[in-house]
Amino acid sequence: MMPTRDQAPPMWVPFPFFAIAPLATIAAGLLLLWPGSVPFATSWGPHTLTLTHLGTLGLLGGPMLGALYQMCPVVAGSPVPAPRLVPVVSASWALGLAALAAGLFLPHPAPVFVAVTLLTGALLGFAIPVGMALWRAPVSDEAVRGMRLAWSSLLLVALAGIWMAHGHAGMRFPGDRALWIRAHLLIGICGWVGGLISAVSIAVVPMFYLSPPTPARGQRTVRGLIAAGVAAQVVVLTGSVAGADLPWLSALGGLLAGGAVWGLFPALTIRALRDRKRRVADPSLRFWFAGLACAPAVGVCAIAAYLSADPRLGLLLGWLAIWGWAGAIIHGMLSRIVPFLVWLHWLSPLIGQRDVPPMAALWPESWGRWALTLHVAALGCGALAIWTGYAPLTRLTGALVLAVGVGLGAAMVQAVLRGRSHQPKGALSAVG
Repeated sequence: MMPTRDQAPPMWVPFPFFAIAPLATIAAGLLLLWPGSVPFATSWGPHTLTLTHLGTLGLLGGPMLGALYQMCPVVAGSPVPAPRLVPVVSASWALGLAALAAGLFLPHPAPVFVAVTLLTGALLGFAIPVGMALWRAPVSDEAVRGMRLAWSSLLLVALAGIWMAHGHAGMRFPGDRALWIRAHLLIGICGWVGGLISAVSIAVVPMFYLSPPTPARGQRTVRGLIAAGVAAQVVVLTGSVAGADLPWLSALGGLLAGGAVWGLFPALTIRALRDRKRRVADPSLRFWFAGLACAPAVGVCAIAAYLSADPRLGLLLGWLAIWGWAGAIIHGMLSRIVPFLVWLHWLSPLIGQRDVPPMAALWPESWGRWALTLHVAALGCGALAIWTGYAPLTRLTGALVLAVGVGLGAAMVQAVLRGRSHQPKGALSAVG
């Protein structure tokens, strides 16, 4: 069911978070261009950590926060309270990400402390009102339960990340570094990212692509496996603080959550998309297929990285998960959601009063085709650069990632400008 203007929040609520994605992608492209093969040389070097957090907090995190603001009233029937906090939250998140990237890249403890302060403030300003909306929602279907799981995972991964940041700021690391990093990644990638993508897809995929819903039993199984995997990591981190290392439990939790996120969920979603009523495969749908097709490769790479000491496998895992699987899905959804919201808020009220362009005119299909080509090319080029260590391939990857970021940002701006151009003279210029 398509949301109405009364259900959806104003455009100025999710849009600042959506805008973080192209900015972070541009920064990642510049990072890959400048030092050559350095970001792909080691798993935990400052350049690699910077690149990783630009992806997780920027390309993925920004749109995901915006999506929860959007989905709470539309899917859960529960508007997020305190909307005036949204500009502060989005600005703090963006500035905190910039400070964290600077602190990790230099590396220097002062920007990391600034980043921890800003990101913690942004997280509290986001999590408290969004949590209130989710937990008091009148609707409690699988989509809402999945969003609650993702929200909880975000809090856990943020708490672990803040604690771990002290280790990068010259203070004592909280426990076994490798175990903490593994648990941090699993909660973030499987619980937060995978949990939210799987939850949102329950509502978004049938709405935009006229596909049948995934079976309720499959939805419950995906959510249950993710929850079990996240719970296992919480036990692992708690045990580490107490002096007990449980690497076997971390691996078991990763197997459960990873199997759900990179195995069962893609299979269920691809099956639903193949049975869709709308047979036209627009670029946003092809982004979905690209991301879902990449998911099993992420799972295989995760197992290989756990069993092998080859550092390239860990780097390849991060690249395939952030840029390939989740990055492709989120890029495709932005290309669909941004023009939809512009059309819903600005153009749909004008129907019957003047000629209103179709939603496709706000984000032409040719833009989507070029964006998908560049995104997939960057994915393949980056994988080759990681495996070969060839610096020119890393720089080429940077150029492609930079082009994707510039193209995504330009497309978002053009969609807004085209929507604004059809507004009557004297209409309110504020977004929303």
